[in-house]
Amino acid sequence: MEPNNIAEILLKYELGISSAEENQLIESWYEAQQAVEWELDSATKEDRKNAILLQIQQQLDAKPSSRNPWYRRAAWISAAAAVLLIAFALLFIPRGQSHHDTLAAIDQFKPGQEKAILKLEDGSSIALKGGKSGVKIVNGTAVYLDGSPISAMELQSRKLTVEVPKGGQYQVNLPDGSKVWLNAASTISYPMQFADDKREVLLTGEAYFEVSKNPHKPFIVKSRNQEVKVLGTIFNINSYDNREFVETTLLEGSVDVNQRLLVPGQRSLISKTSIQILPANIEAATAWKKGYFLFDNERLDAILATLSRWYNVDFEYDDSATKQLVFWGSIDKNQSLTKTLTFLESTGQLNFNYRDGKIVVQKNK
Repeated sequence: MEPNNIAEILLKYELGISSAEENQLIESWYEAQQAVEWELDSATKEDRKNAILLQIQQQLDAKPSSRNPWYRRAAWISAAAAVLLIAFALLFIPRGQSHHDTLAAIDQFKPGQEKAILKLEDGSSIALKGGKSGVKIVNGTAVYLDGSPISAMELQSRKLTVEVPKGGQYQVNLPDGSKVWLNAASTISYPMQFADDKREVLLTGEAYFEVSKNPHKPFIVKSRNQEVKVLGTIFNINSYDNREFVETTLLEGSVDVNQRLLVPGQRSLISKTSIQILPANIEAATAWKKGYFLFDNERLDAILATLSRWYNVDFEYDDSATKQLVFWGSIDKNQSLTKTLTFLESTGQLNFNYRDGKIVVQKNK
């Protein structure tokens, strides 16, 4: 087994997305190594990495003689994963005062929060309170999820639009009880009351849907180049403009995407001229809703586009070829941008600088 594969399995185990077979393999490694004392602070990073790889590699065929509870395995797994993924470890390597100044400047860009703007049919708009986690329709008017009023005046509008800016996310409960979680830089438009024969919404950006079942009234999501039709199911749509394809990932039920059927565990990739049905990485597609980003062999430009939306910051590249670098790993959405970029810098391939309000991406020679 290659070291990269070992590292991937360990990280998946930590995130709770490893398969039963991978879980058994991890446990067998642990059983074989539980008597070993890891002197993580007394060795160099490379020594620690090599030692753990060697020990694990020697035990790949070992079978566990007994099971230990998770709390005894956790420290070992965490230590091993941290060392094996040293390229993605959140370790700061001092680079002098100028780099400290760069990181301090970058720290002004904070992680996203619960925020959105409600737009009415007459063109007026209301900033939705960050302390309120979402909006819903009650008795023909929009209120916060806790039932408190959005405005002192009754909202008279046949159509509502919830717009989430960069650096935000928000939940919307639709008139039929369906729930929608909007990612940063996303918008959903819907009527105050659905028609008798269908439930139709318009989406730009990304959203996670939990659709209430109604076999007599299909739920339709229109987005860039596609129309998704369901009766009641759970799915995620990513239709950001910077992406070549609109991606729909199905978790439960079934959906019709441009008259092609998806079943759970599948995703569709749609462009102006083509449609593909492929196996889905559900964890990667929906991680944003759970508080982290999971990048599964993603190009750097796609990763930084995600960070741009979440931290409300712009990136520019000194060399466009840098965009094609590929990375695998996970990022906590609530950590500082400084830590997130240090995460990427620690691969040794990149360097980030702050210039004229933007973050400049440079490829190390």
